[in-house]
Amino acid sequence: MSKKEMGVFQWSVLVAILSVSSANRTSVEILYKDLLNGYNQYIRPNSDQSQQTVVTAMMHLISINGMDELSGTMSTVVYVDMTWKDPRMMWNKTEYSDVTQIIIPQKLVWKPDLVVTNPVKKVRKIGFEDIMVRYRDDGMAFWYTGDYLETSCDIDVTHFPFDRQVCTIEMIPWNYRHRELQLLFAQNNVQLDNFTQNGEWILYKTAAERVGDGPFEYIYFKLYLERRSSFFIINLFIPVVLLVFLNCMVFLLSPDSGERVGYAITCLLAITVYLSFVSGTIPKTSKPISVLSFVLMVLLILSTVICFLTIVSLRFHFRSEKKPLPKWLCKLTRVLRCKKLRNTCKSDCRQRRIGSTESRRRQSGVESNSTNLSADCVHEKPIVSIVGSSEVSDSAIYRHSFHLGETSQVIYDDCDELPTYELETWKTFAKLFDKYCFMFCVSAVVIMGALYFMISNGRLSV
Repeated sequence: MSKKEMGVFQWSVLVAILSVSSANRTSVEILYKDLLNGYNQYIRPNSDQSQQTVVTAMMHLISINGMDELSGTMSTVVYVDMTWKDPRMMWNKTEYSDVTQIIIPQKLVWKPDLVVTNPVKKVRKIGFEDIMVRYRDDGMAFWYTGDYLETSCDIDVTHFPFDRQVCTIEMIPWNYRHRELQLLFAQNNVQLDNFTQNGEWILYKTAAERVGDGPFEYIYFKLYLERRSSFFIINLFIPVVLLVFLNCMVFLLSPDSGERVGYAITCLLAITVYLSFVSGTIPKTSKPISVLSFVLMVLLILSTVICFLTIVSLRFHFRSEKKPLPKWLCKLTRVLRCKKLRNTCKSDCRQRRIGSTESRRRQSGVESNSTNLSADCVHEKPIVSIVGSSEVSDSAIYRHSFHLGETSQVIYDDCDELPTYELETWKTFAKLFDKYCFMFCVSAVVIMGALYFMISNGRLSV
């Protein structure tokens, strides 16, 4: 029994003692003997035993000591207030020196024994032996009993650490049928006047229900709990995501630095070691498995894939140039670089207005003889020269020249017809490979994080 619960019990006993201390002690002793004279604690207090004994109950929650997801156990400290009327305990206070209240040990009087029906270890009565029952002169009985309870709770950790749980404390008056005893609630919730907040769980709602199941009547005290997720987000999810993002940066390192493989493996080992440290914070249950466990496993697999792709990229980069890039790979490279090539063509491939050789000579005079025209200029026909450059190096320049008719003035060249595949190399392909691998890894991490938060918030079902 907790200190707070013991304090409440001692206070109630002290009030009862003070209430009778003003009366004559002899009067109290006489009242005590008169009330218990011929009293049978095994018989319900009703004069007509065919009628129901009405008992009013109200549960007070002191604390939630813990939740074990693996065993499905909730530990709580509670005490229950129960009141009923016992006509056998009525007296005329004027005959007993105005004594209005008296306390009697619970084992000497009738009481509605409550039994917890969903315990973890064994079924037993709630409370302990040294509890007193307080009576008023009008026959009203007040019984305050408390206990430390370990009850079973079906815990669903699918959305951990954003999960919500509903745990129920089930009780029943074990010795009495529904037609003999009726349980009522003073309030349809659990009292939280003396409740101490739990560091892991938020109690956001309570409820009390009566359920008639056959000859018995059960009372359910429901606790609606929400896990505090800040600790797990800061210490578990964010560090792992940052480590994976850091692992994705390996594709931005220069292949010639010689540090790529070591960097990728170091990040993979860092993720593995960190997950081994924080594995104790993840619920160790397989029914069901937390979505977070799947997310962390996917991130670990992604980090392993990054190491594999890093090695493949280096193989492409350092491949001998004597082995040319296959044509299908050249086409794939052009498809991957399509947008950039189109921009290059727009800047490099220009329209040229061509005049006859004679007009050019008239405009430029003698300087026209020094221009870098093709040898075919001796035929005095306009010539178009199209010059393009490769992205690989400035030295990779090609020239394509052909003759035109004298009446032609403007030539538009289609860049797609240029032999660009001759400019693609293994290093070019490796560079594109790194680019798309980086985009894939970052996108995978972002998508996994977004899906996890959507599932955890209930927007997606699993």
